[in-house]
Amino acid sequence: MLRLITVVLTSALMAFPAYASSQDPHSMLESAINRMTSRIDQERSKLEADGQYARQVVHEELDGLIDFRRITQLVMGSHFGPSTRDQKLRFLEVFRTSLINTYASGLTLYKGQQVRVLPAEEGDVNQGRARVRTELRTDSGRIVPVFFSLYQNGEGNWLVENVIVNGLNLGRTFRSQFEQSAEQYDGDLDLVIANWSVEIEVESEGEPVETSASLD
Repeated sequence: MLRLITVVLTSALMAFPAYASSQDPHSMLESAINRMTSRIDQERSKLEADGQYARQVVHEELDGLIDFRRITQLVMGSHFGPSTRDQKLRFLEVFRTSLINTYASGLTLYKGQQVRVLPAEEGDVNQGRARVRTELRTDSGRIVPVFFSLYQNGEGNWLVENVIVNGLNLGRTFRSQFEQSAEQYDGDLDLVIANWSVEIEVESEGEPVETSASLD
């Protein structure tokens, strides 16, 4: 399930820079998903044959979209302040690489599954923050809710800062993972960073929870 979910995430994330910042986040996300799923179909053979190419494509697109400094600071939580500048930069790179590898590995699992952006509700866009609700229909017909939290930066661009998949808040999951690793390695952040990998399980049948603008 995780790799299939990355189809939705990557479809949305990778195409954001192609659209004007003045476009509302719901329309932008819907256009992005349509564009990326079409690209997967068109380049499927190359993506399947060349994992490095898939990672390269994701890397190029995500770097222009996500504020990794902002997200890694939130993931490190209370450990961010005491960490050295070198540790912050190393974790940023490790975190970015782990996400890129995860997204790239799931690209070709898209086989025409329906991804639907739900209409905006009152309060979904408010003072530079937005929530965009989507649904993924799996091969078995199951509906998986995927909610995106976005913020508008100083240049007016909408950027994704968190995702909730089937009720699982990925940002909070990553932060909990970092905390657990810090305990495992007795606060040695160098070991936490050296052993970091994305670990997500989204098989829960629970009801989706409300998105928040941050990981808090």
